[in-house]
Amino acid sequence: MRLPFAIWLLFTTTHAPLSQRSIDRCAQDGAWFYAMNDDPGQPIQVERDGVTIRIERPDSKSADAVLNFSKGNHVLVQKHKDFEAAQGWLAVSSSGAFATTWKENASSAESQLFRVTSDSEIVEDTELIPLAEKTFAVDARRICKTPAANTTAIKWIDKDHLLLSINAWSSGFCYSNFTEGFILSLPKREIERKLPESELINLPAVCTWNLVPVKSR
Repeated sequence: MRLPFAIWLLFTTTHAPLSQRSIDRCAQDGAWFYAMNDDPGQPIQVERDGVTIRIERPDSKSADAVLNFSKGNHVLVQKHKDFEAAQGWLAVSSSGAFATTWKENASSAESQLFRVTSDSEIVEDTELIPLAEKTFAVDARRICKTPAANTTAIKWIDKDHLLLSINAWSSGFCYSNFTEGFILSLPKREIERKLPESELINLPAVCTWNLVPVKSR
């Protein structure tokens, strides 16, 4: 079976040496927002492609938060302890599924994946992202005995496929910036493809920015 040209193009990679670039996210692929407010008593709300996230902190002296994910008339409420995310990223699929990434700082990130059921209910998928992180850990242990998984949901390649980037940089134990990419298939409930960093960073679907080397004094 031949893949449609658009999908083939997204999955095609080059074999050029890894350049000094870093993976970024583009404005057309999702919404960046601050997940922390100077005034903890004020809720934070963001909307993208029909999905709304609202973050509330009932106790301004606590890091605990209540997250409301809504689409249409359906709402999923989650209570998060020690929710110290400073930035959020929301990427929505045309199928209604969506993914979030929460960042505390430049090198710490965790992601969540949500699906919409046939009854239009919002449910968190607690299997696919952990599957990718488990697969990543097996590979990362070749370089580091106890790698951390900093997971970023980059974008939806199409309505059914989510592209992740996972790295172990600045984990407290690993000092090499080991990174892999994963294309998750929601219908098949599996990892469609695993990508080394050299392939991930050269996917036509991925936005990057150039790293400027710091000159030694």
